[in-house]
Amino acid sequence: MKKILPLLAATTLLLAACSASSTDQFREQDPEGYAACIHFGGGLDAPQGVGETNMQKAAAHGAQSATVQLREAVDLREPQTPEITDLEGFKKACEAQGFDY
Repeated sequence: MKKILPLLAATTLLLAACSASSTDQFREQDPEGYAACIHFGGGLDAPQGVGETNMQKAAAHGAQSATVQLREAVDLREPQTPEITDLEGFKKACEAQGFDY
């Protein structure tokens, strides 16, 4: 019995690891808005075309966030194409979550 316990423990850990959320699921179901803040930071430093794409992604994630400050900084009048309307507010909301730009 003592020899099988480590095997059972390893099997349990392996099964738990296989059932963990993927990074794609995290990005889609990110109530705190971390993905929004990551894209926002990329949008600030990136060349124009890439920066615009990152800002669009930041707006989309921010619009779905449970973080009120992020949602308030995004214009939701056209849900298909949300847009960040308050860059400073968005930045402050991300900084409040630990991001440093």
